[in-house]
Amino acid sequence: MKKVIEVAGLTKTYTKEPVLKQLSFSVERGEIVALLGKNGAGKSTLLNILLQMTPKDSGKVEILGSKQLKNEKIGVMLQNDFSLERVTVKEIIELWQSYYPNSKNYTELLQIADLADKQHTFLTKLSGGQRRRLNFALCLAGDPELIFLDEPTVGMDVVSRQKFWQQIKSLQALGKTFLITSHYLEELQEIAQRFLILKDGKLAFAGTLQQLQQGHQVVTIRFDSQLDQSLFAELPGVLAVEANAGSYTLKTTQLNQCLPRLIPYLAAIENLSIEQGSLNDLFLELTGGRDDDKTARI
Repeated sequence: MKKVIEVAGLTKTYTKEPVLKQLSFSVERGEIVALLGKNGAGKSTLLNILLQMTPKDSGKVEILGSKQLKNEKIGVMLQNDFSLERVTVKEIIELWQSYYPNSKNYTELLQIADLADKQHTFLTKLSGGQRRRLNFALCLAGDPELIFLDEPTVGMDVVSRQKFWQQIKSLQALGKTFLITSHYLEELQEIAQRFLILKDGKLAFAGTLQQLQQGHQVVTIRFDSQLDQSLFAELPGVLAVEANAGSYTLKTTQLNQCLPRLIPYLAAIENLSIEQGSLNDLFLELTGGRDDDKTARI
């Protein structure tokens, strides 16, 4: 497979504070890769370096086989939408088309934005979700090979989000490559082939969801029983046992070892259920808790 992003030994420091520390990874053609991390983990800094908006301190960064960006082959949808006074949807699409010698046609871009009935509407009159869809269409104007999406579905309603991810899958089928950051982990769980998880400027994980589950999955086992709590606390891999009036909740990282040890007690157990953690649960487990600071975006 052809590597469209290649990073090796990347470092970046702000005011003597290291933000990225010897970061190395690659993204291959046709992949949808999710970039995750708590606020302050280094996601925005990494994106800015990849897009040559921020200089690196050291390390190797190549995009589409080159150290210089091939702008006509890259599409970027940043988190913050722009808005111009007295400019219509039609005018902004035509302006973006003019930047590329082989732009997608106007009708296709308008369809991607799903704004056929808003062609002559000023940008300032669009809703947040409509602006996001328009921004996505603009980032595809040059028919790019590699597409960067930063919080792409913020402000979209449920239907628009579903349509958006369907568009991503269709574009992937054409060989397009995506690097996506988003706080909506349940969406990324359904769309991404691989996950890059940053923690304190380092790559804490790089791989598939299955690999993440195998290495960091926390499984919840629930049941009712009158047996003593101490019996379950001794099971292998049990991280915690909660008991409330005969209702038990066990959390374990070793389901395959824990379940066989429950067999001798099955006659005294009722309402047994097993729940595997979501990508959000795995993310919190790996990064060390919830991210309550929504303002820092280093």
